[in-house]
Amino acid sequence: MPRPYKARPRRTWPRAMLFTAIAFAIVIAAIRLLQPEELATEDGGPVDVTVRIDMAGFTPPDIEIPAGRSVRLRIVNPDNTHHADGGGWHQLAVPGIGLDARIAPLSTRVVELPARAAGEYPFYCDVCCGGKENPSMRGTLKIGA
Repeated sequence: MPRPYKARPRRTWPRAMLFTAIAFAIVIAAIRLLQPEELATEDGGPVDVTVRIDMAGFTPPDIEIPAGRSVRLRIVNPDNTHHADGGGWHQLAVPGIGLDARIAPLSTRVVELPARAAGEYPFYCDVCCGGKENPSMRGTLKIGA
């Protein structure tokens, strides 16, 4: 007489380990995307600054750079084209220094800014999300002494 079928227990730990590793990688990537990078190169060299623009506004809302240093401004737009307001496009407009950068959905744009004297310059996005009247779509470029 044949023995009755007895199911073997599944080994779930490899799946659990894989799931944990993937979840950990996603969390680390999200943290890296949400943290603005502000790293200066050697003295007198350009300052690298990252600003993120999405439907929630600018991160960080205030950009601080030293006076007399050129800047490589990395503008990240993580929004996709499915946004009804503006089609996912964003803008970083700083009228006080003549900057009007438009950033396509799911892209990054690097803008080179020459060295400037100390001062504060308001900036905004007027492409979507209520435009520059929306407080989250405004910020200040602060050039320090």
